[in-house]
Amino acid sequence: MYLEKLEIQGFKSFAHKTTLTFPAFAKASAGKPSVAAGIAAIVGPNGSGKSNIADAVRWVLGEQSLKTLRGKKSEDVIFSGSGKKARLGFAEVALYLNNEDLSGGIDYKEIIIKRRLFRDGTSEYLINNSKVRLTDVQLLLAQANFGHRTYSVIGQGMVDAILAASPFERKEFFDEATGVKQYQIKREQALHKIVTTEANLTQISALLREITPRLRQLERQKEKLEKRSQIEAKLRGLQLEHYSFLWRKTEADLKRLAQKRNELAARHNAAKIEVDRLSGRLEILEKEQKNAPAFEALQKKYQEALSRKSEISFEVRGLEKELVALTSQTPERKAANIDAAALAREAKKLSSFLQKVSQAKTADDWQKLQTEARALQTELERLLETKSPEKDGNAKEKISKHLEALKQTLLSASQEASQAEQALSEARRKEQGATSEVFSLQKSYQIKQQELARLSNEKNQVEVELARVETRHEDLSQEISKEASEYLQKEIKATSSPAGEAKDLWPQIARAKHDLEMIGGIDPEISQEYSTTKERHDFLSTQAADLKNALEKTKQVEQELGVIIEREFNSAFTDIEKGFNEFFTLLFGGGKSSLELHKENELEDLSEEMALSLNEEERDKLARSFRIGIEIKATPSGKRVSNINMLSGGERALTSIALICAIIRANPSPFVVLDEVDAALDEANSLRFAAILEKLSRHTQFITITHNRATMEQASILYGVTMGDDGVSKLLSVDLEKAVRTADLHR
Repeated sequence: MYLEKLEIQGFKSFAHKTTLTFPAFAKASAGKPSVAAGIAAIVGPNGSGKSNIADAVRWVLGEQSLKTLRGKKSEDVIFSGSGKKARLGFAEVALYLNNEDLSGGIDYKEIIIKRRLFRDGTSEYLINNSKVRLTDVQLLLAQANFGHRTYSVIGQGMVDAILAASPFERKEFFDEATGVKQYQIKREQALHKIVTTEANLTQISALLREITPRLRQLERQKEKLEKRSQIEAKLRGLQLEHYSFLWRKTEADLKRLAQKRNELAARHNAAKIEVDRLSGRLEILEKEQKNAPAFEALQKKYQEALSRKSEISFEVRGLEKELVALTSQTPERKAANIDAAALAREAKKLSSFLQKVSQAKTADDWQKLQTEARALQTELERLLETKSPEKDGNAKEKISKHLEALKQTLLSASQEASQAEQALSEARRKEQGATSEVFSLQKSYQIKQQELARLSNEKNQVEVELARVETRHEDLSQEISKEASEYLQKEIKATSSPAGEAKDLWPQIARAKHDLEMIGGIDPEISQEYSTTKERHDFLSTQAADLKNALEKTKQVEQELGVIIEREFNSAFTDIEKGFNEFFTLLFGGGKSSLELHKENELEDLSEEMALSLNEEERDKLARSFRIGIEIKATPSGKRVSNINMLSGGERALTSIALICAIIRANPSPFVVLDEVDAALDEANSLRFAAILEKLSRHTQFITITHNRATMEQASILYGVTMGDDGVSKLLSVDLEKAVRTADLHR
């Protein structure tokens, strides 16, 4: 891999798009030189913007320190404008890396690393025009053995900064120099992942500690809910069997009683119709009896006729007795005196008696009439016996005539009474026939009335029982509505109850209800909540297990990376130390140099007060943790120097260059940018440096910014940087190898 092209646009003084193309380069292998000299020199006057090219490379490789980029704020890297050129809105730098040997850790023959920054602060990194993170860029650069912080871009102050840095700050430089930076990045990622995983695991464990009791509670409630469901199902079965039997029984009773009521109603109606018919017939007969041919009038006429006949008979008998008395020679008879007025009164009594006789019906009535008849007979006989004889001489004749007339009248009265008696007998015969039918109808009417009363009573009893059953049916319906669900109500009313006697299921129903009351009301959403909580608990448990496995694996990877880092670092450090001593001896013409690892316990580095503030776990962790630093010792030939700070400026520069060269040779970077690192060298040392640079260029591509003639002579391409009055840097290039070939042709 090598740097093929560098594009700069809007970065610092390079307002216009500027492209630096570098010649093809391939590392030398055993017995084979490089394809072309791997040195490109950038020259120009001070202030022309040469170092901005080094800053551009450093910036595109991910440099975040504005101090290193010689700025105060991020937008300082964007062209700020001049008197003749307006400022720009963005800066962009692109590195084109040739990766035909696929040594860059990415399966592309060309790798383009690009960085953009806009004045609004928006920035982005791209690899092969795909947006990536800074971490991705850093990891790629670490895998390719170069980066922005170390020897890939060596600035003017970095040469001395290596020596001036503390041992622990110097360690970071050596991490990249030894090629373990990629493993450190991965290890840092692993450590970060471990911290994140432990934090996530702690959070998940806290969630599990919070969820587990709730899950157990929900599980118990779910078991209760399941038990409640079982009891409810059993209760529904019992209710179905119990209420369906009662429902069918009450409906059957209703149907039976309704049918019986209808039958009794029909019979009752028929009996009532018959009673009404008999009542109507009786009314007709009674009317007929009332409308019979003057029965009472005939009876009255008959009584009147009898009374008249009796009166006339009495009167005839009285006249006959009187006549006998008149014609008799017995003095008692002649002296007889009959009281006519008293006799008339008795005759009236006799008429009243005869009327009572006609009205008598019972034996008691006849017995009373006999007593009255005897009394009446006795009184008449008395009157007739005490009657006085007529003294008048003409009385006999008058009495005879009168007697003869009365006899004629009596005969007429007898005939009239006989006719009245015949008419009355005929009327009585007819009346007796009608009475017999009335009696028969009355008996039938009475029987039907009794039957109607019995049917009414039965009908009333059935209606009372039917009303009782209807009430029970209504109460049962309300009870079913209260006790059973709507679906169960339909099922109860639709299910045919099994035949046989009813089972007493109410104790079981009451027991099931009691069990439900003991369980209490449970939200039916408990099952859903339990499922959700169980799913979350299982998910978190799985996640916790996965995190634990991942944590163990990550810790194992971190430990393996630590071993790799230590092994690779020690191996590379040995090579660097060897090269450092070699290049130091070459540059100084002798002398001695070395690199030493320095370990320091972090707990011992803390103050006593801070150490006491830590807990036991933190102290143990710090006690097992060490900070590693690198001490540089250099002693030029003929001098006794105990500290590198005692070296002169030139000696310090040569020592730094010797260290950088040792690093480059031990772990070659694809390319190295040297920004006037030879500025402090004299001519002799410049030649030595150029010779070393030429040897190293067979393995590493160099872009050197220099004023040194010896360095320029080793370059295969020369770029000149100038700046006009518009404050914009411009680029001129000279292909020295091509120029030499052209000069040779003209000789």
